[in-house]
Amino acid sequence: MEAESNYSFITLQSGTKITVSKTLKDFEELLTPALFIRIHHSYIINKDHIKKYLKGDGGQVLMSNGKLLDVARRKKDDFLKAISQ
Repeated sequence: MEAESNYSFITLQSGTKITVSKTLKDFEELLTPALFIRIHHSYIINKDHIKKYLKGDGGQVLMSNGKLLDVARRKKDDFLKAISQ
């Protein structure tokens, strides 16, 4: 899921994109924390679709659809704990 203002863009495994007029915070409260991780102000990802983590200041995540997403510095520790479980 990617956020832009008060809209969220959800990309499904099939590649279908859905636009919803809700914020990521709204979704964060509904989603299972063990499966979905907030990695950035603009992104919530499905833990099962992480292909690779690239180390760096905050780092980056390569997703199964080939998208490379930034991990925010302040979210890095929580992200690393979540993927190690």
